[in-house]
This record gives sequence, C-alpha cells and structure tokens, in this order.
Amino acid sequence: VALEPAGPALREAAGLLARAERPVILAGRCSRDPEAWQRRIDLAEAVGARVMTDRKAGAAFPTDHPLHAAGPATSLSPAGIELVAAADVILSLDWIDLAGTLKGACHGKAPASKVIQVSVDQYVHNGWSMDYQGLPPADVYLMADPEAAVPALLAGVKRLRPNAPPLPAPRDRRGPPSLSALETASIIEVPLLATALKEALGGAPVSMIRLPLSWGEHLWDFRHPLDFLGADGGGGIGSGPGMAVGAALALRDSERLPIAVLGDGDFLMGVTALWTAVRNSIPLLVVIANNRSFFNDELHQERVARERGRPMENRWIGQAIRDPDIDLAAMTRAQGCTGIGPIDDPRRLVAALTEAVAAVRGGKVCVVDVRVAAGYDPGAASGIMQRASAG
Repeated sequence: VALEPAGPALREAAGLLARAERPVILAGRCSRDPEAWQRRIDLAEAVGARVMTDRKAGAAFPTDHPLHAAGPATSLSPAGIELVAAADVILSLDWIDLAGTLKGACHGKAPASKVIQVSVDQYVHNGWSMDYQGLPPADVYLMADPEAAVPALLAGVKRLRPNAPPLPAPRDRRGPPSLSALETASIIEVPLLATALKEALGGAPVSMIRLPLSWGEHLWDFRHPLDFLGADGGGGIGSGPGMAVGAALALRDSERLPIAVLGDGDFLMGVTALWTAVRNSIPLLVVIANNRSFFNDELHQERVARERGRPMENRWIGQAIRDPDIDLAAMTRAQGCTGIGPIDDPRRLVAALTEAVAAVRGGKVCVVDVRVAAGYDPGAASGIMQRASAG
C-alpha cells in the first residue's frame, strides 16, 4: 500500500516546485505502473523540470522526451553534474544514494538548491550497517512512495501554476550507427551490437532486463516502464544471469521478448542459472557482450597505477579472460540452451541475432556470444576514472 505524503510538507514542496526557475527531477526507484509513468511526465511538464534517470533503477521517464536531460547512467555523467549543480529546486523520487549524487555534483559542498526528498528509505536506516550510505540534505522530506506523492504534488502545483511552461526542443539523440556500418566495420563495437539487435527485432516489443557498462545511454530509447528493468547497485557482478531468469519468468505471459545483454565476466559467474530457465521452459534471450576481460577492474587498476606512478600497461593482469578464449556458447549448451557463436564478424551479427530471436519466440533459452571490442560508454568510464583526475 502506498504511503500518503503529509499535508504541510506537501504544500511546501508544491510551492517550491511551482516557483522554481530551474527545477530538476531525479527519477529513481519508481513503479512499473503506466499510469504512474504518465503522472511523472505530467509533473515534469507542469513545472518545466529537467529529468535525470538512473540505470540502476530501471525506466522511470521516457528517454526521448524533451525534458529528459541526462541518463540513464550508472554514475554521474558530465551532463548530470551540470544539471544538478545548476538547479534551484531538486525533486528526488526515491533516487538511489541522493547524498552521494549531490556531493558529487556540488564537489563536496552543500547544494545551493532546495532539495525535496520523496522516499520511504528511512524505514531501513540503522547505525549498524549504514547501508543507506550518506544522509542527504533535504529541505522538505515526504516519507511516501513516489506513486503517492507525484499526483498530490501535481495537483498542488497546478493550483499555484495553472499554465505549464513551453517544452524545450528535443535533445539531439544520435542513436546507434546505421545498418550499413555493419558492412564496413572490421570489429564489433557495442553500438553496432545495438544496431544489429534492433534490426533482428524488427520493432517487436521487448524488455531490456539488463545492460552492460559498455552500453551507452543513447543506444536505446525507453518509452514504457517495462522497456528497461534496471540493475543491482554497488558494481555487483555475477547477478546478471539470475536476474535475467527471474525477470523472464515474470514476463513469460506478456507480449514482450525478454532480453539481457550481459558482460562476459558477469555471465561467467552465474551461467548455471540458465539451466533453471531451460528446466522451467522460460523463454529468454541473452546476448553476451564479450570483451574477454573484467574490463571494469582494468580501468580501476589503471586508475590506481596513475595515482601511484606505476605502469598503466599492466592493467590487464588478473583481469584478461583470453589465451585461451572461453567458448561461452558451449557453456550455455551444457545448460540446455541454444548457444550461438562466437560471433566476431560484424556482417554475421544480424543473421545470428535473427536466429536467436526466432528461437526465443519458439520458447527457447538462447544465448549469443558476441566478441566485442573492449571499451565503455564515456560516461561510465569517466565515473570509474574520476578519482584519478581528481588526484
């Protein structure tokens, strides 16, 4: 049952939003309800708020909306930092680690903006584990679920500000490369994987269960709360296959094709979870963006090498997963899956993914091993490396 926000605090929050000149909404852990999705859009449009989303929390706002200004990202991007730092009012809708976001955007200083926090997170706060991380500075705190607070805030804002401001021009979203790029490329970059996947799907409705750090936020638009389901936090690895199976089970009777794009390191630590999907006839498509490395830790080791004046070219030691390469498709066939690959030729990618989509539509669990070039989306890479630049 959704908690209702308190009266006086609600009126104060609505007043701050109605008077704001540069409001920002941090859309975090929100429900999958399409009506709640639309109410978040209505609130943002009522005050002209720029919106930032979080890859850890799943789809909470349409990424191609003119007011969607940053994200979904795993860590603060330069655009996100600029957005938060320039705001005069920030509305957090159960944003994960609000204190850390504000600290990062404001370079450790207290934010100059007014902060409205909407969350029931306080119920799990305790001094023993401190897993709430930092306590955010909040001028107004509504102990409520976003689904209860947003309609009430919207009604309050409309009473104070009946005329919504004009929408800005849509952001330039470059999207994935064109299909012709697959014919000329010599290696498979992750953006080309998005291109081929779109072609293989042919516009069919899907739920992206999980996406790797190498997947840029511009590669796929989310227009429905089930378009993207999020991820675990804290940089965990190994949970991807299990989360994929659980989400596919929940989606089994829907019209959506469940897709998980996993890194090879994440996949290797949980591959046996796929046996459960096969055993219980749970259709699922897993695409492995296989860069043959625990690449996240390569960047961490490069960062430490920079800070300590050590050779950065040694960053691969203990992280590379090659010489010999692992036959990931064979591992999935051992679980009873349909295994395709490895695919390392860009010109074979669409055909392989088309075959995989057909298998999943036929009720199978299908895994495609795609050999991709190592590298991350610039926003994710900067988040990992920022401590080095700060030092």
